[in-house]
Amino acid sequence: MGRLLLVVVFLTACGTVVPRAAAVTPSPSPAATPQPSPTPSRSDFLAIVGGPKNSSVSLVASDGAVLATAAVDLAPFRMHTQMSWTSASRTRLYYLNAGSDVRYLAPDGTTGTATHIALGASEQAGFAVSPDDARIAVAVFSYTPLPDGSYKGMRLYVEDLSGGANHVDIFSSTTVAEFPIGWTSGRLILAVSEPGCCTTKTMNPYDATSYHVVDPATGTRLVSLCDVGRPAGPIEPGGVMCLKTGPDYVHLDGSSYLPPAAVPTQYPTALSPDGTRVAGGQAQAQIVIFGPGGGWERLNKFGYVLGWLDQGQIVIEQTDVPTLSVLDINTGAVAEISPGGAYLGTFPTSLT
Repeated sequence: MGRLLLVVVFLTACGTVVPRAAAVTPSPSPAATPQPSPTPSRSDFLAIVGGPKNSSVSLVASDGAVLATAAVDLAPFRMHTQMSWTSASRTRLYYLNAGSDVRYLAPDGTTGTATHIALGASEQAGFAVSPDDARIAVAVFSYTPLPDGSYKGMRLYVEDLSGGANHVDIFSSTTVAEFPIGWTSGRLILAVSEPGCCTTKTMNPYDATSYHVVDPATGTRLVSLCDVGRPAGPIEPGGVMCLKTGPDYVHLDGSSYLPPAAVPTQYPTALSPDGTRVAGGQAQAQIVIFGPGGGWERLNKFGYVLGWLDQGQIVIEQTDVPTLSVLDINTGAVAEISPGGAYLGTFPTSLT
């Protein structure tokens, strides 16, 4: 140690300067280019989206692109907020304008009037057009004038969409409240509901307590679905899930099938179009895909599942985000499809 100190002193005395390493000034790194968030692939199905208070209706692609939209005049009288005011065929989306004019919107933006529903001052209509655009089923609910608004009863009829020919009155009641929501194999699907609805989220989009499948020519009931247990989520080609003490799965012909998954009853849920999986979610919980085979997978999103756009994409309402979005369950990609709108189903119709 002493020898080392001596050398250092000697060099300093002789004026020798020990060189220092040159300071290196780092060159600025190039700014990172923001990468766009991935969006779901373009589905063959479009989302039907209603604007605030049903002030518009739009056909929106799964990547968020609005393909067609139409302004809607509000219905002057509306006691049942979940009653069907839109209906998809294979070629057009039909919607009620001012509560009684049945208009259509095509993906290319074409619009027009298909027919008119005759309503009184305290009446509300719900309808469903057949997939081939040939027939329309209409339910009319009657009430006493506001502010009382008591239920007086309903009537249900079916006729040709164009011109109103071949009109048949197939059902009426002073107590029952049911309305058409779709067609399957030439049969009419009715949502059995309540005269008035709703101030809170419901277990299915129609506030249905059960479903009836009927002959559209006579009104004869052919199948009852979820007579025991409330239906969960939208009705799908693969059937419907009925919540009892546990979920029960039923095809649209009334036959039961093995459940794709054991789903906790506290989850608002939606059955996939082919009936093999169930998506569920709630306000502060991760969205979960249940089945097949009893398995499950948590997705990195929180909120409610409103329905399936196709087999790989679901429509969700995220927690604390006032938008509707499409979530690709395989990639996690998300696309916003509406700020503050309501999801009303798929186009073209998945029910045939």
